[in-house]
Amino acid sequence: MRATHGRIRFNILSGADQNVDLQGTNERPSVDANGVLIIPPFLSTGGSLPRDYGITHSYSSLDMRLTRTIRFTEHANLEIIAEGFNLFNRFNEAAASPFFQDVNAFNQRAPNGRYYSRPTAAFDPRQFQFGLKINF
Repeated sequence: MRATHGRIRFNILSGADQNVDLQGTNERPSVDANGVLIIPPFLSTGGSLPRDYGITHSYSSLDMRLTRTIRFTEHANLEIIAEGFNLFNRFNEAAASPFFQDVNAFNQRAPNGRYYSRPTAAFDPRQFQFGLKINF
């Protein structure tokens, strides 16, 4: 049995070239007094939002494996295997949109002040697999 949980951090991006370096994919937004993300003024040194200030919702999964061995002879046996992954079928967010417009629209913050965003990918839902293994 295995249980895991955690969060993924990511940079929130403004998508605009604020410092005219011809690169708009690494610029971060600023935070106004209400906690809303905004694009800083043109020709600024960059946004006030720190790196890795976006997070995904927590990941949690319970996996289980059951096996049964049936012996035929001293050297031959059969293993019957049943495995289940994410047994509680919890939605686990794999990635979120890094763009500040999606962060503002999603409008959720963690207690530590970090920002959640719109989920763009998910880990697998509940899965089962069964198998037979012959050892001789």
